[in-house]
Amino acid sequence: MSSELTILHNPNRCRQLLSKGLFINAGCKPGEEVTGDGHFWCGKTQTVKGPDRELCDKEFCMDKSRSCYEPI
Repeated sequence: MSSELTILHNPNRCRQLLSKGLFINAGCKPGEEVTGDGHFWCGKTQTVKGPDRELCDKEFCMDKSRSCYEPI
């Protein structure tokens, strides 16, 4: 068993979007989610708002027109 966490890959989300659920759901079958508390934060700001001062979540951080968006 590997000691490294697998991060779920969603090719549309910003690489800076973080959530506990991204790690907890690692290893699930595609399309299956076990859990997630719904709390997201930005890897750059370490807050719930991105560098553009907009909210971070699984919908907003898939918007490629955001100035802070970074593809995976």
